[in-house]
Amino acid sequence: MSNIKYRTSLIFFVVLIFQIVGCKQQPEKSEEAKKISKVNFHHVHLNVTDRDSTISYYQKYFGATQVKYRDRVDALFTEKSFLLMNLVDTAPETHVGSSLWHIGWSGVDGQSEFDWRVNEGIAVHTEITPLGDSFWMYFLGPEKEVVEVYTGNKNHRFEHIHLLSSDVDKTMDWFKYNLGLNPVYEEAKQWQNNMLRWKWNLLTINNINIIVFGKPVEEESWWSNEEIKPTDGSAIDHIGFSTENIEFLINKMRFDELDIVHDIKIDSIHGMKSFFVRGPDGLLVEIVEEKSIPEGIWH
Repeated sequence: MSNIKYRTSLIFFVVLIFQIVGCKQQPEKSEEAKKISKVNFHHVHLNVTDRDSTISYYQKYFGATQVKYRDRVDALFTEKSFLLMNLVDTAPETHVGSSLWHIGWSGVDGQSEFDWRVNEGIAVHTEITPLGDSFWMYFLGPEKEVVEVYTGNKNHRFEHIHLLSSDVDKTMDWFKYNLGLNPVYEEAKQWQNNMLRWKWNLLTINNINIIVFGKPVEEESWWSNEEIKPTDGSAIDHIGFSTENIEFLINKMRFDELDIVHDIKIDSIHGMKSFFVRGPDGLLVEIVEEKSIPEGIWH
């Protein structure tokens, strides 16, 4: 991936849903529809066996800031979004094999980024690897979650979520039509590496790039025959987006016959009003009612 100046398109055209005598009617514009805010990226949600260890790890190696989310529970703040944690009794299953491939930070000097973390004791998943004029490397978190550092964008921010997809264009359509997030490219691009050809695309929301890789074109590859498993219950459980008009959004998704996994409720741990919807390839997505950052961080 080259160093691209990503653009964000977050204009969300919305509709009012009517259902009469069990038959769907065409949505119409309403005053309520005009009030809906743009969707923002809100959080990555981890399953952890030791919250303190996870907090220390992301503070030490990636500069995340410890906060008390809604004055209720310890969490991590990463410039414009959060790392939230569910405390579990036993080690969560690996997220590898689900659509959530890894989360990633940016870096500046590849070799230095790698060396200082290794010298400080971080677990390495994949050694530092050149990619054009840049470098990428994978590390392992406390629950064996995969964390990338990629130096192409020359900063030290939490900057991306990398998804795997059985159909890149369908995944991009899901984000476009359900969350109003436009992909950078109208159709998936092809990228070749190590004799494999991959379909890929990306979108940008706030300061986060959501990068989607499809299965390699070649039939024989490390995951070409593997079924993508749901993200629920794994080390990286789900990702979350926020809106200020949650009821309108859930009604829109119901009208479009999306799989609403959990209805709107107040999370007993984090105190936030949210619902869950099933995204492409088993991706669990949480929609939170929240103002955008920085206003949202004070609520």
